[in-house]
Amino acid sequence: MRSESGGLEINQATIRALLDAFEQSDWREMTVTFGGDSLHVSRDPVASAHASAPPPPNVPPPSEAPGASVSEPVERLGAETHEPPVVTPPVPSGIVVESPSVGLFWRAPSPAAPPFVEVGGVVSAGDTLAIVEVMKLMNHVVAPVGGTVKAILPANGEAVEYGQLLVVIDPDG
Repeated sequence: MRSESGGLEINQATIRALLDAFEQSDWREMTVTFGGDSLHVSRDPVASAHASAPPPPNVPPPSEAPGASVSEPVERLGAETHEPPVVTPPVPSGIVVESPSVGLFWRAPSPAAPPFVEVGGVVSAGDTLAIVEVMKLMNHVVAPVGGTVKAILPANGEAVEYGQLLVVIDPDG
């Protein structure tokens, strides 16, 4: 996971290792910066929605902050929230395709191109359903089975999380 220059190499294995470390920790948020790009994940849905905001100026990275280390999360004082529970609509029955990583969900290969699939469309196993972009890496989401697309859950350009439900396919349809 190290590049020739000795720094972390940005690739899917590195990102997956970072996400696995986050999942196994009790951290509430994590931000990792690679040059000009950064990866921000949070267990707080409100913080995740604001992940594209730049960090506040003059805030040192955790490794440089006094009394903090990368292995110990910095706790926020008074960060308790009393938000109402999130209600999710029911997912149609069928084969559910999950996100392979954290990133942005794209329904088409480019803004001017037609979507890979539409609800009601028929797909074959191995067909590209969408793309999840993470730090300029494009992860193609492919159909595990053939069938009819019953639902496309995220909106185009929406931030998605690892394992989030993306597409539902009815293999009988």
